[in-house]
Amino acid sequence: MLFLKNKKTTLDVSDYTVIIPSICVGNAAQLACDLLIASKQLKRIGSVSHPALIPVYGPSAYQHEPNEKVSSCELYEGVEDKLLVIQFRAPWIARHTRSFQQQLVQLIKGAKRVIILSGSFGFEKRVIEASPWAYRASENFKLAHAPQLGNPELIKWKEHTGEAIYGGGNALQLFQAFDEAQVQVMLLFRYLIEGDNSTDASLIVRELNELCEDFLQLRGVGDGSFKLTVPKSWNLLFGNDVTEFLF
Repeated sequence: MLFLKNKKTTLDVSDYTVIIPSICVGNAAQLACDLLIASKQLKRIGSVSHPALIPVYGPSAYQHEPNEKVSSCELYEGVEDKLLVIQFRAPWIARHTRSFQQQLVQLIKGAKRVIILSGSFGFEKRVIEASPWAYRASENFKLAHAPQLGNPELIKWKEHTGEAIYGGGNALQLFQAFDEAQVQVMLLFRYLIEGDNSTDASLIVRELNELCEDFLQLRGVGDGSFKLTVPKSWNLLFGNDVTEFLF
């Protein structure tokens, strides 16, 4: 299942923050992870294979690692920040999903905390004036981050208590799998509309940074501006331009 470039058979994530995208509406969570990887210039350390993952292979998605290749599930690491981002580039096969989730939990259950990113259909937000953000956190995560989650000036999210996140993919099931394993885990998602969700992706990263600025450290120096690097793979996010021969 695990293929590391250093040939090791285990993944040491002690004291690490692990960020996992759910394959959700608009692929917003995956795009957010793209921004994280490109902006932090995280290094690809390996990949994961499983029957739940549709095989994918292609050229590098990021300008800071032009000679790397991409696959269905990749691992990107920031050693200084103790940050591990898992990126998916293919949907999961439903009948193998539960098995994959269990193996993913076993792979990174030693992490300090796990953050799952996702999205939900905008029309599911019943109160228009309410925050476009919602979250679900395990009890041990709430205890560890009580100062942040309890600060109304910093966190204006609504806690999700429902049994489903429509358009959120397997985010809630993955959250429950980590929670059952006693891993500190939080699920953060945004209500959004299908389409060009690159803006939503940047908003997800910005919102995440408000809680986890200690390891993301994406704020600019001096004027305090927030700087993100757009990966080169976004140049063809919606394919090539329409050919003029059609008109």
